[in-house]
Amino acid sequence: MQEFLVVAAIALAILFLPRFMGRKSVPTPERNNIRLLPALTGWIRLAILITIFWIAGSAAFLQPWESNAILFLYVGLGPVAAAWGVFWVWCGYKKYRR
Repeated sequence: MQEFLVVAAIALAILFLPRFMGRKSVPTPERNNIRLLPALTGWIRLAILITIFWIAGSAAFLQPWESNAILFLYVGLGPVAAAWGVFWVWCGYKKYRR
C-alpha cells in the first residue's frame, strides 16, 4: 500500500509542481529563417512517386516472398538505392559549392 502512495505522490508532483512554480517566459532564439524541412519541388515528388511505383511493380512481378528475394534486391531495390544515393551526393556537392 505504501508503494502506491509513493508512486501517486511522485505522479502528482510531476503533474502539479510545474503549475505551482509558475511559468517564466523564456525568449526563443531566432532561427534565422531556416526551415527544418525544405519544400518538396515537383521533381522530387515525381521521383518519390516513381520510386514507390518501381518498388511496388517489381514486388508484384517478382514476388520476393515466394522465391526471388535476391533478384528483387538487385532489380527492385538496387536501382532505387543507387539513384537516391547519387541524388544525395549531388545535393551535397551542390550545397557546399556555393
